[in-house]
Amino acid sequence: MDRVIKIFLLSIGHLVIDLSGIYLINVQYNNYDFSLIVLFFLVYNLIAFGLQPFVGFYADMKNKYFMFVLLGLLLPIVGLLLIDFGIIAIIILTIGNALYHVGGGVISVNLYPNKAAPAGVFVAPGAIGVFLGVYLAGKSMSFTPIIIAISSILILFIYIEFKDSVIENNRKNISSNFVLIVGLILIVIGIRGFIGSILLFTWGDTLPYQILLVSSIFLGKFFGGILGDKFGFKEIGIFGLMVSIPLLLLGYSIPILGLFGALFFNFTMAITLFLIIENLGRYKGFAFGLTTLTLVITILPKSFGFSMDIGFVYYMAVILLAIIGSYLLFKIVLLYDINNKIIKE
Repeated sequence: MDRVIKIFLLSIGHLVIDLSGIYLINVQYNNYDFSLIVLFFLVYNLIAFGLQPFVGFYADMKNKYFMFVLLGLLLPIVGLLLIDFGIIAIIILTIGNALYHVGGGVISVNLYPNKAAPAGVFVAPGAIGVFLGVYLAGKSMSFTPIIIAISSILILFIYIEFKDSVIENNRKNISSNFVLIVGLILIVIGIRGFIGSILLFTWGDTLPYQILLVSSIFLGKFFGGILGDKFGFKEIGIFGLMVSIPLLLLGYSIPILGLFGALFFNFTMAITLFLIIENLGRYKGFAFGLTTLTLVITILPKSFGFSMDIGFVYYMAVILLAIIGSYLLFKIVLLYDINNKIIKE
């Protein structure tokens, strides 16, 4: 039960961190012209996600995960207090974002060794945080004091729950063929991120469907690792990716199919995150950071205005990428199983 409380608090922290960042940057959108909006968006993503491999490596070497969790929650409070200082507030908040993702992510995984479930449970609430950040920023009243109060209470709860815990990184060895496995995993993550960035839905602009879509993404990330642990990573990961593609394509104009497609599509998130962490041994924070850096790179084309119209090229791009991703995921899990068999023998 103690572990359940810990991972619950860390997951809520992930929601609050992403809510704070997206809320702040969207409030800034309301006050600046388009050129500064683009700048702020790039700064947010490059620091919050691009910085994670570096802070993750430092946390791995110095075992600073818990400190990063507390600092990660504290810095967004400072950023929100300085909300009128524009880019300065965003930089402070995004550094906190990077710290928290690494610290909270690794601690969550260490709570349940050799399981993919905690990766999904920790990451999934971030989707809700992003949605709430955009939604609350569009309201006429300021939610800054409320977010600061919630963050402050959460820091207190996390400190009380973890203060007597011994937080050690699992000193598992790096896989002998880690370069190949990590490279393949990053390609799969990149494919998933790129597909997600170009998907088209005619119904996605209405609030009820936005809530349902975010819920589908949340549930997919949350249950992907749980189901993968129970039924196998190949079965759940490849099933989720292949089944999701026709549903997502047909979901262009049929909401229910798109919603189920989004759910299955996100099954792979926890599985790929777990596999890259497992194969980099003690460097779990670095591994976590590599995944977020890859996602940032794959969504940059959309950030600079790239899009695809519905049609033959769109369908073929999504289908071919999904087939490649499924094949690579099969190879990754096969290599992981071989490595585990060698270790056991």
